[in-house]
Amino acid sequence: MSFGHGVAHLYDQGIPVLMPTISSFFGLSNIQVSLVLAFRFAGFGVVNLGGGLVVDMLKRYWGLMLTACMFSAGILFVLVGASPNYPTLLIATFLVSIPGALWHLPSAASLSQIFPDRRGWAISIHGFGANIGNVAGPIIAAALLGFVASWRNVLFIYAVPAILMGVFVWWSLRDIGKGGQEPPRELSVHLRDTLAIVRNPVVLLLVSAAILRGIGLDIVFAWSPFYLEETLGKGHLSAGFHYSLLTGMGIISAPILGVLSDRFGRKAVLVPGFLLAAAFSLVAEAAGGGVMLMLSFAGMGLFSFALHQVIQAAVLDVVGPGTEAAAVGLIF
Repeated sequence: MSFGHGVAHLYDQGIPVLMPTISSFFGLSNIQVSLVLAFRFAGFGVVNLGGGLVVDMLKRYWGLMLTACMFSAGILFVLVGASPNYPTLLIATFLVSIPGALWHLPSAASLSQIFPDRRGWAISIHGFGANIGNVAGPIIAAALLGFVASWRNVLFIYAVPAILMGVFVWWSLRDIGKGGQEPPRELSVHLRDTLAIVRNPVVLLLVSAAILRGIGLDIVFAWSPFYLEETLGKGHLSAGFHYSLLTGMGIISAPILGVLSDRFGRKAVLVPGFLLAAAFSLVAEAAGGGVMLMLSFAGMGLFSFALHQVIQAAVLDVVGPGTEAAAVGLIF
């Protein structure tokens, strides 16, 4: 599951590195680029807000869902790469975000049920795979862009391993969700339990923290490649390397923070983590283009995804069985 999560993030974090080239190809303004990014995030939002309830109800099909995520990602990358114009690009960008967003719901829910006493560790290991993808994705995208000299060809290449990975996911994860207690079939019961999550003050506080962090991080992730290439004049590979520091340093921090949160509590990790992440962000703003920028990006990267995984564990600590996917959807 962690390996599949890594593949999903490898693709997700490669797309921002391609965006400056895509923008130049279509002659997009900053407003038009923002709209492309908005459509991408809208795809995430639709799945996370509306999909959790459905995923909880269809527990026995979690393995099939994870497999479908991989196969559909491969097909949709071809659609993005073949986009002939800006409106088609918007639609394709919206659609290609859906498989990666859906992956988190059954995977996090199943880990929460399998490892109730080591939830922080389990989710951090799942995130460890994602962080490998976060490191490799920008660098691979930049290297492919330099090698094939076409963003379309990069996306066409992306499709092949995604489809092959779908076969591996089905072979290894097809029985996920089939064991343990079956969720109730009545929609009214699921709606009642989901509404109880929304009314929980602890969940509301954690969701608010996740939303505020997400707004800031999404802006940083979306515009950093433009800043690195267009403002600082860095090449594709250098920009990809810096971006990988920003997104992938959780390889180091995620397992550590997960274990610490299991041992000392989620709050003991989240509060200092939020403060350090803010401090590194301030340093990055004033760093310029030298070594300090690299170090500040690495510092931000230590907390960019790792803290979110601790937030996931904290939310899952307080929700009841059968509502895990709905709870996870609220914080993505």
